[in-house]
Amino acid sequence: MSLPWCNFTKAIVRQIPSTLAGAALRREEPTSPIDLSRARTQHDRYVKVLRELVETVVVLPPDDAYPDCVFVEDPAVVCDRRAVVCNLGHASRRGEAAPIRDALRRLGVSCFDMSSDATMDGGDVLFTGREFFVGLSERTNQKGVDFLATTFSDYPTHTVSVKDSLHLKSLLSMAGPSAIVVADTPAGKNLWQQIVQSAAHQYECIWVPDEKAANCLYINGTLVHRAEFPNSVKIFESLSCRRIEMSATELSKADGCLTCCSLLIT
Repeated sequence: MSLPWCNFTKAIVRQIPSTLAGAALRREEPTSPIDLSRARTQHDRYVKVLRELVETVVVLPPDDAYPDCVFVEDPAVVCDRRAVVCNLGHASRRGEAAPIRDALRRLGVSCFDMSSDATMDGGDVLFTGREFFVGLSERTNQKGVDFLATTFSDYPTHTVSVKDSLHLKSLLSMAGPSAIVVADTPAGKNLWQQIVQSAAHQYECIWVPDEKAANCLYINGTLVHRAEFPNSVKIFESLSCRRIEMSATELSKADGCLTCCSLLIT
């Protein structure tokens, strides 16, 4: 079954700022520092893969004033040529939204700015093509959910309580038109249970043993997943779709995931 949401034609990415290694936000200090050169090499590979999968990739320049600006998924949620421009959950990141808004408008996307009392990070929003699941987390509040639900009122919106990860999509992501890959951990199981209880549609669950492997990109029939986790890779190898493996060790040290680094547009 093919759904318009996974047939993307455009993507927005942003280059890595020099301040990423020293000043990016993170929930925990990594066991080793970010290697900025390696991070840029891995990100270049990421952009190359996107160019293979979609027609147009817009590459925005970095801004050293915003160490997390490479994570372009957070400032906006795009669906059906409309975008909610998020009031990001961490005040230091809110200046990241303006260049994203401008890029979206240049691509013909209608933008709706979130009110100042609402907060949301795009990493908390899972769109299945049929409905939205939005994580209530340290970055996303109920007013943010309400704004998204009003903007995309033609789709059901469900809330999920996120307590043990930065974002909802830190532990799960779409892996096919009706498949969701979920970390086989207590936190992942809790999120999946909430989704099953509220979902208006049924989804196949693909369990993976590694939390960081549970964040994947599904683009135009291709699953892009992390290469560093052999036990999870074995599970991905059993799937029937085309796959691309890539490493994201360095951005992961700043809580970055595969979905974080692109904003996909149908």
